[in-house]
Amino acid sequence: MPFQQLIADLARINRMLFVVGSGPCVSEMYSDGKTAPEFQGQWAMVESESWHLHLDVAQVESAQFVEAEDHGAPLLYYVRFSNHDGETLLRAYFPNPYLDDNDRPAGFQPKKLAAFEELRDRHVGQPGIVFVKRPKTA
Repeated sequence: MPFQQLIADLARINRMLFVVGSGPCVSEMYSDGKTAPEFQGQWAMVESESWHLHLDVAQVESAQFVEAEDHGAPLLYYVRFSNHDGETLLRAYFPNPYLDDNDRPAGFQPKKLAAFEELRDRHVGQPGIVFVKRPKTA
């Protein structure tokens, strides 16, 4: 499946924030950078020390590498996995280059942005994987 390698690459990034769901109830979990997802048939299991998630990869229609304007930091960087109806299944937020490790505003840290750019350049262009820029919403 075309999204398995992307999921594996994201799970290996320390402090990657996985957000499950997009409605009135979401669950957020940080990776420990040691995660190697397991794939069984159409299912991906991403596990960290104190949490895990299961994703039916067969339901993933597309993945978008997103650069989005934000209210707290100048920009957010993440990957959004969506189904055939355009509904968000999972988001994976990269460590923000404008925030320190305690999520407080900090000077720009290009090393944090490099992880996003490297994976974006490696995966965008594969079937179903695109890059988008989103403006700030009111």
